Amino acid sequence: MDWKIFIKPYIPPEEYTPFDADPKKLNGFIFFAILGFIISFSLIAKVEGSSDTHKSTNPAYLKLQSIRQSIDSIEMSNAMLESEILLLNHSLAQILESKRKQEVLTLSKFTGSHKKVGEGIIIKLSDSDQPLQLHENPNIGLIHNTDLLEVINNLWSAKAEAISLNGERITSRTGIRCIGPTILVNKTRITPPFIIKAIGNPTTLINTIQKGPLQTLELAGIKYSIEKYNRLEIPADGTIILTGDF
Repeated sequence: MDWKIFIKPYIPPEEYTPFDADPKKLNGFIFFAILGFIISFSLIAKVEGSSDTHKSTNPAYLKLQSIRQSIDSIEMSNAMLESEILLLNHSLAQILESKRKQEVLTLSKFTGSHKKVGEGIIIKLSDSDQPLQLHENPNIGLIHNTDLLEVINNLWSAKAEAISLNGERITSRTGIRCIGPTILVNKTRITPPFIIKAIGNPTTLINTIQKGPLQTLELAGIKYSIEKYNRLEIPADGTIILTGDF
């Protein structure tokens, strides 16, 4: 008996995909995938919303939020206060500097530590040239240290800012004394004519001295003249100034 063997060639099956078999299944899969995504997103949103709702009603959370708001408010107030402090410190520094400068100017008026420049007047005083009458006191027509002191004190009362006498700066330490026929100012001997420079308001200075000491000196025959100047310079104390006849 003859046996015949038939070998059937192997044909590999085509690649199988579940959706190739049925397009409807593919559509169904896509539908359920989208539906699942929507449901998942809704659940997540619900959980988060539930968490926020829980926080908003939780007393501890509300207390924490209140504390945070208070801290923010305090920090803002502190920042505003710091700005105000900086402004006040700046203003105070300006006030102190202005006050310091004013004190220096006031002190320099009496100490003569600074040169002074400004408008003012120059007064020239000379002994009387009238002949003496019989039995007349010869000192009447002479300028004495007390006369000069009275004129200078009246100038100070008229708010003079600086005064000099024959080039000598008048300060709180200045002495004006009679030494024989001369007058000693500080350590300098001076003789007529006496030149007094005063820086200040010219009108005020003139009105003050004309109603006071100069009127008295004029009655005694003392000669004087007054001139206004837009600019005068009175040196600091200790500066040597040569003065001549004006």
